[in-house]
Amino acid sequence: MDAKEIWEEYILSNWKKNTQQGKAASPDELKRELVGQMEDEEYAEALGTVAAMIEAGLQDADAFYDAAYSYFMSGDYERATEWVDNTLRLAPEHVKARILLARICLLQDRASDGLAIFEFVLKNYAAALSAEDREDLSEVLDYYGTTKEDEIRAGYPAIAKFLQLDGAASTAAQPEAFQPLAQQVQRIETQPLQPVQQARSQGAADDEAEALRLTQEILGKDVAVLEKVRLLNSFAGGFFLASSFAAAKSLLKQALALDAHDEMTLKNMGYTLAALGERDTALELASMMQRPDFGLLSVIRG
Repeated sequence: MDAKEIWEEYILSNWKKNTQQGKAASPDELKRELVGQMEDEEYAEALGTVAAMIEAGLQDADAFYDAAYSYFMSGDYERATEWVDNTLRLAPEHVKARILLARICLLQDRASDGLAIFEFVLKNYAAALSAEDREDLSEVLDYYGTTKEDEIRAGYPAIAKFLQLDGAASTAAQPEAFQPLAQQVQRIETQPLQPVQQARSQGAADDEAEALRLTQEILGKDVAVLEKVRLLNSFAGGFFLASSFAAAKSLLKQALALDAHDEMTLKNMGYTLAALGERDTALELASMMQRPDFGLLSVIRG
């Protein structure tokens, strides 16, 4: 049994202990317990409490973020990313989740992705940042402001402004390589979510055409299959948050064609199918995952 399996077994046993202690705790009691566990840095126990909250039918964005942070602190960046995704599905404006995702990108040697996320946060949520958030950002970004000052000034104007670098470029000077993703995220943030049961919006057909164009562009890139799968999932997430579920499904279908066993794609397709009302198919996909995702199962259950 490796370290990750030991960690998972400990979380599971802690969750079982919580659920077997006589009278089930109320949602408020679980939330208070979770707050205390996070303050005491009891991350395995916190994950057990989040599992108990989901079992009780409670979906809370801050609790999902606590799960993401707990996995992050345990060094399981894959699951931390999954729970960041879960958090942002419930609360797209969750700033701490976006900051955590950027930190994960940097630790995975994906500096351009991490900096793009920080740029987005500072451009769109600067007023919502707490003093603690700003301190965290400074600790991470000061390094890049010192070692990559020219790149930051030219490509990340909001970061340059935050770091008070002289000669910061305007937002319009953002490198072309980042513009499609930036535009996609901006569209997500400005469009309200709509119930899937509503009639297709005027732009639904355009979204599906755009999804097809993005698919062809991604498949034509000279990058590894894993990177293509990641890109397809990234853009599918944009369409998902804009309630363009058919477009998201199109991108994810191609990702599964490249790797039918990718956990991230299976999970994202499960959420998308559930949003489209295809719960039976979503459940079939969920059963194919090596590790059960409580958030997904809760959504499928309805």
